[in-house]
Amino acid sequence: MTPTETAAPPHGEQDTGTRAKAAAVVADLADRLADPRSVAERAAAPDNTRPLSDGTRLPVWHPVSITDGYPALALLYAELAHTDAAYRKVAHGHLRQAAAEAAQTQTAGLYVGPFALAFAASRAVRRPGEYASVLTRLDERAATWVPDWLRPERERIEAGRAGTDFMTYDVVTGVTGVGRHLLDRDGEHARSALAEILAYLVALTRPLAGAHAALPGWWVRHAPDGQMVDGYEGHGNLGLAHGIAGPLALLALAWHAGVRVPGQDEAMASIADWLLDWHRADEGGAYWPPWLERQEFDTRPAELPRGRSGWCYGVPGTARALQLAGMALDRTDWRDFAVEALRGTLTLTDKRHGAEDAGLCHGWAGLLHLTRLVARDSGDAELADAATRLAQRTLDLYDPEAPFGFRAATLVHHETIDTPGFLEGAAGIALALHAFAEDKPTASGWDAALLVR
Repeated sequence: MTPTETAAPPHGEQDTGTRAKAAAVVADLADRLADPRSVAERAAAPDNTRPLSDGTRLPVWHPVSITDGYPALALLYAELAHTDAAYRKVAHGHLRQAAAEAAQTQTAGLYVGPFALAFAASRAVRRPGEYASVLTRLDERAATWVPDWLRPERERIEAGRAGTDFMTYDVVTGVTGVGRHLLDRDGEHARSALAEILAYLVALTRPLAGAHAALPGWWVRHAPDGQMVDGYEGHGNLGLAHGIAGPLALLALAWHAGVRVPGQDEAMASIADWLLDWHRADEGGAYWPPWLERQEFDTRPAELPRGRSGWCYGVPGTARALQLAGMALDRTDWRDFAVEALRGTLTLTDKRHGAEDAGLCHGWAGLLHLTRLVARDSGDAELADAATRLAQRTLDLYDPEAPFGFRAATLVHHETIDTPGFLEGAAGIALALHAFAEDKPTASGWDAALLVR
């Protein structure tokens, strides 16, 4: 069986009331998000911008984006169309709007640009040949874009220089996310590009030479916020969204699918061992810090910050990547460690999770969905039972007065924004709640965008 296709573990009496409430909220969100024009108008409104700590503000709406754009909405309706065929037309409407603007958007990994459109379109396919033109064209684009994108990295690795960056390798903006899309594509172009990505990720795990030999090959040169800072010595990132857990997940999923390159299993073992080596423990059991500064890496302190319980950083996402690797290579020790880490994390108080909203990225919906995935693939009844509580916590944040039913926290001055999108917004929350209400694996595979399946 593939990940998330195992039988659901037995658990106590199902809370049918919570599932029914989740289904009702999903239906409401599906109504609110159906019209592309009205959604875009509200999301792009002048009074709806994202504040940054330096006082600047950024737009919320990015039309050709899985994060906050038409592809994010298409993902929702592509999934809902498996239970109500009428939603196929709605998904197509959002994809059509994205396609109209894709030519003006540069490629920036899976989440922004043409590959965001391609991923959403691939999840909307229900019959052979649907969206074949756009998907084939972007497979061809990947075959040239990936080698060009990775050429400087290969030169850096061969020269033994430390310091990669998020934009090259991660799930959101780098080749790992694109690789997950390509894993589900057939054809020479897609397979060629995927093999190039896997070979690069393997190379990224090899020790550097010379003065940088002590650092892992995936050491990042810039600060965790993406900024280049004079005198900064880089960091090692352990998260799923921007850290080495993302490549681990892709290597594992590809291995499980029979797509393999030389050294792939050794690369997974290298990453998994590093994650296990850098875990710490507190009252909630094992956990990972979000990243390691150079001083922390050199001195190996006994205590490191736990951080939030999210998909992007923290135990849920990193544990899922470790579980996938354990499933791929039949390493029960990795699988068991991942399950125990998540079980311990779920004993923490709500405040200790650090979730400020209901979003997929670092909110309650993400914790809900990851818990369900880990539970399903482990058969762990304790995790399965926790899902109802996490779903209720997500539903507690539903606000019928909000334009999109939920508001996203910005973590700046306690401001919130109205976002219809995938990572922090209503579409992603609706997808997680729909999966909970249906109590089975996702039909369209939308969660592949998170590298969790």
